[in-house]
Amino acid sequence: MPFEYRIDAGANMLFVVAAGVTTQEERMKAMLAWIHDPAFRPGLDTFCDFTRAESTPRLADLRELVSAIGEHAPRIGHQKVAILAAKPITFGVARVFESMAELEEVPIQVRVFFEREKLWEWLRPGQPVPD
Repeated sequence: MPFEYRIDAGANMLFVVAAGVTTQEERMKAMLAWIHDPAFRPGLDTFCDFTRAESTPRLADLRELVSAIGEHAPRIGHQKVAILAAKPITFGVARVFESMAELEEVPIQVRVFFEREKLWEWLRPGQPVPD
């Protein structure tokens, strides 16, 4: 599967990794899987590692993702979503997602980074960067 996730309840964190070519159906299934995971709870901050992703969502796909986040807002709660990108196209598309989430006023605060250290400093200030 192109998406893997892990919930670390002790760290209050959801870790998501995307690798290879991903479809919108896979994105939506993965998001709904972690939202409905028994270990998931409102307010989990999210670290998305998209450095090995080989495809990016289209604008319509981003709209669908933001809409789904809005629909599940009570279950998601307020959280930070940090996206790590390796390619400029991934970074750019993720920035569009960041803007859409802000405009639609969904309960997530999205930021995109090229550097793991800067991402972690925003997500968990003062804590060491995990492997």
